Amino acid sequence: MGRAQDTGTLTPPVALDASVDAATRVAPEVTARIAELATELLQHADAIADVVNRRAIATEPALVDPDDPTTAEATLHSTQANVGAILALLAYGVPGRATMPSAGALELFERLADHEDGLTTVLRGYRIGIAELWQVWAAHVAEHVHDAAEQHAVLAASTANMLQAVDRISQELVDSWAETRRRRRQGLDVSPEELVRAALFDTAGSEDALARLGYPQEALHLAIALPPELSEPAVRQLVSRLRVVGDAAAVSARWDVAWVVWLAFERPPVPSALDAVVAAVSLEEPVGLGELAPGIAGFRAGYREALDARRIAVLRGGGGVTHHRDVALLAVLCADTERARALAVSELGPLAATDDDTMERLRETLTAYLACGESHVGAAQRLFVHQKTVAYRIRQAEALLGRRVGDRRVELEAALLVHRALLPSRAS
Repeated sequence: MGRAQDTGTLTPPVALDASVDAATRVAPEVTARIAELATELLQHADAIADVVNRRAIATEPALVDPDDPTTAEATLHSTQANVGAILALLAYGVPGRATMPSAGALELFERLADHEDGLTTVLRGYRIGIAELWQVWAAHVAEHVHDAAEQHAVLAASTANMLQAVDRISQELVDSWAETRRRRRQGLDVSPEELVRAALFDTAGSEDALARLGYPQEALHLAIALPPELSEPAVRQLVSRLRVVGDAAAVSARWDVAWVVWLAFERPPVPSALDAVVAAVSLEEPVGLGELAPGIAGFRAGYREALDARRIAVLRGGGGVTHHRDVALLAVLCADTERARALAVSELGPLAATDDDTMERLRETLTAYLACGESHVGAAQRLFVHQKTVAYRIRQAEALLGRRVGDRRVELEAALLVHRALLPSRAS
């Protein structure tokens, strides 16, 4: 790996105001090389974070309060979370613009919100941190990539993605600064996310956590999982609308995988109110909807259900609202990855091969065919091929499966979904 120590100064191959689209126009072999190199560095993320953290504190001492030793720990946690997130997005090909502040970063942000100049401090800390992390990354790339053209391509694409991530995180923090400052001045010493987590996971203070947010614990709860890419102002606006159309109390919290909004109904909502809620959250991106259930148990169950529903929607590649009741089986199947893989291999048989382009085309055709209600015409339109091509591929698939597609449709759809999620093909 590149040295996890203070490095000499290197020059990024792209400007710091690199275009947002720069990281998207990348050759597959460059993306694969970046992933390989970043995966190697991920094994040393904590050591790298120690280096980055020391440099950040030395350059911006305001990150740590000398009278409060816990701030040093909070700063380190933030740095570890940020370094891990940046390396992970490079390793797994996640667009930087999809990155959100991690829980560790938000913990430090909350502390700095007690200070008038806290936003300036945290943003400067990010600039220092990404510069130091880039030095480590560039040294690692230089050590392992010796071809000049390939080295430039790897650094150009990865640097653009890193800068996108920092830009997105910084914008999220700027957007939430005023609200966080207001809340801290009102004496709420923990973030809404911390109070929600206390209620969800029954940690210390869980008994009155929701009450402190003005949210009725004993009501009927409906959880909604929204895309994590949504900005905090956009979510606040959506929550305000949900309060009105649903005539319900509301609370929200953000995780790395999603925003989650809960609505609390004092009495069972009429169907038109639920329809209005669904319409309000019908976005182009995937949204998950849990089941309506009472009390703290319902609050917790709805959270899991909404996240599961959205996770399945993301795997399917669809948008709009996905109800948990419609994908409960698939969510359970994908929860145990080893059993899920076994199911996929068992159900698909020869179609499960990951190194065969023909099998990949047949799986793609089957997925579209099932999604379109077993319609050759619908699948052909989705795949941009002739319907006779779809019919031929379906006959091929049925010959390999040894049965008609409709004979075990639920199991087949589940196996295809699991395969896409857990057994990626050579091309993907």
